[in-house]
Amino acid sequence: MWYVNRTGSIQLQVIADRHSNRCVTRHNFNWDIANMSLSWSAGRKLRLAFAPLLAMLILASFACGGGEAVIAEEAATAVPIVTETPVIPDTSPVANTTVSRTSPEDPSTYLLFNQKLVEGLTTEDVDLTDVDAVFWHVFSRLPDEVIIYPSENYYYFIMYTGKRQLWGNIRLAAGRRERGVLSFAFFEYRETPYVSEPRVSLSKFFTRADGLIIEELDPFKFRVTYDQKTVIFNLHKLSQDPPKLFDLGDDETSIMRTFDESGYQFFLIFNEERNYFNWVLNEEAPISDNLVPLSDDLVVGRKSGFAFWIDPDHDDRKVLVAIRGESASRNDYYDGPFDQLADNYVDVTNVAEFMVRAAPSLAGRIDKYGYFTDRHRPSRVSVSPYYVYFSRQALDIYFERLKEAEDPYFFASRKGLPPTPTPTQPGATTQP
Repeated sequence: MWYVNRTGSIQLQVIADRHSNRCVTRHNFNWDIANMSLSWSAGRKLRLAFAPLLAMLILASFACGGGEAVIAEEAATAVPIVTETPVIPDTSPVANTTVSRTSPEDPSTYLLFNQKLVEGLTTEDVDLTDVDAVFWHVFSRLPDEVIIYPSENYYYFIMYTGKRQLWGNIRLAAGRRERGVLSFAFFEYRETPYVSEPRVSLSKFFTRADGLIIEELDPFKFRVTYDQKTVIFNLHKLSQDPPKLFDLGDDETSIMRTFDESGYQFFLIFNEERNYFNWVLNEEAPISDNLVPLSDDLVVGRKSGFAFWIDPDHDDRKVLVAIRGESASRNDYYDGPFDQLADNYVDVTNVAEFMVRAAPSLAGRIDKYGYFTDRHRPSRVSVSPYYVYFSRQALDIYFERLKEAEDPYFFASRKGLPPTPTPTQPGATTQP
């Protein structure tokens, strides 16, 4: 590639792309037209006698299809701006060299701009004590049509306002949306341990009494209208077929496939003999993270912190055995798949039956989704059979003990702890 810079010199870059590690090596030559000398970027000069060599290199770059006439800044990191070149009519087939330009409205562009963060933190145009006002602020800015990927039907958002970072969701919960109920919630994100309580946190069920109308267009498409604004919510269809890339054990059954807000997809597996759950990574779907090996049989998500044990006895399937404690404490997108059950398929999965088998004290106390029926505030059984670690050392110790266990799957289902009696008090939290 060669450049004509603003000082009248010609610069040639020979670029070698090492695809294995995405590293680009650049060798630079500079030819200063004013003093007719050729120089290496390191500083050694060659005389005009070698100028023909440069010309040959420039022509060679065009022959390889890599030549572009550009105007560049003098800095080494200058970004070339492509200029138009005369088009010579030719009847022979040629490659398409049109420069691709992305429209700002192109949905394939995923960018977050710091400008919006800064401007949001320094404005206070939303009353955070008024849940209706915050809901309208979010809802009024939604596109005309959206897709909800997480399998418990949460449409998540992050908002910056009033010196705070707020996380929240709009939810079309199965069992409620059919009755015209939409839930909305937001809270102040705990970015550091110094975010003290009480944090901003509000929620509300919106219904027809609030002027919100939900219309079912089909089981996976709902039209929501509020204050003359209409949004189509498309729910993500998720196959509930058994896994295809690994075999289930003789004592195992696949209950469901789920889609987590982290972008990960999972299988929820149940051991029929000993009545416990495990989460297994669904590798039939694209993985939204890079898995970093910590050992031959342990990998951790680079972003998520999810720790997976690779089980060689079951086709190297990846079993979720631990999550990052910081994510659990902050309630971020990597707090584990416990809160994304496949609610749209509850009549197929029959998940409540397995919950009762794992914790018999739940019998008669939960509905088909796993929500408690004996509590005033909505709460749900947490299917979280994995360890929570706060350091690499803790993860290493836990994993060594898992591999030494007689039944590593049972060990993981109990978070590395011996079995304890299931709480029977109405106010206790149950985690089968």
